[in-house]
Amino acid sequence: RPPTLRPPRTLALADKVANRREQGTEATCITEMSVMMACWKQNDFNDAPCAEEIRMFYDCVTKAE
Repeated sequence: RPPTLRPPRTLALADKVANRREQGTEATCITEMSVMMACWKQNDFNDAPCAEEIRMFYDCVTKAE
């Protein structure tokens, strides 16, 4: 059965792609997050001994936003 729509020209892949800018999706605050999680692991996931690490992570997040 023939197709219902006929393309105006033959279907073929182009030699180039659209020139779009990539969004800056680089991860931020990874170091601070790793330090915070390591502190949590050492202290059985208790927030009290890791208050400084948590504050540093939140400061980094607010700076990044």
